[in-house]
Amino acid sequence: MKEDTIVKEANELITTRDFIVYSIGLCCASICSNLPTEDVGAELNRQHPTGISSRWTLAQEKFRTGEDNPHPCERYPSTHKHYLFTC
Repeated sequence: MKEDTIVKEANELITTRDFIVYSIGLCCASICSNLPTEDVGAELNRQHPTGISSRWTLAQEKFRTGEDNPHPCERYPSTHKHYLFTC
């Protein structure tokens, strides 16, 4: 499969999906989504439960890059936002 075809298919996938976990660790998770904030948190807890008594909640701090939380997605700013969650 040609590289440009793979990139095109990946771009089509991200525009049709509502919820993408693009980074997850022990206590932080980064999400790209066009869902409302409360739905993003609920979906994260459904798909990736923390396994401890606290659930994933929207982080109060900014992203490590200094960007607000949430902030518009660079690729799809009119529809998607990036969210940082902690537990």
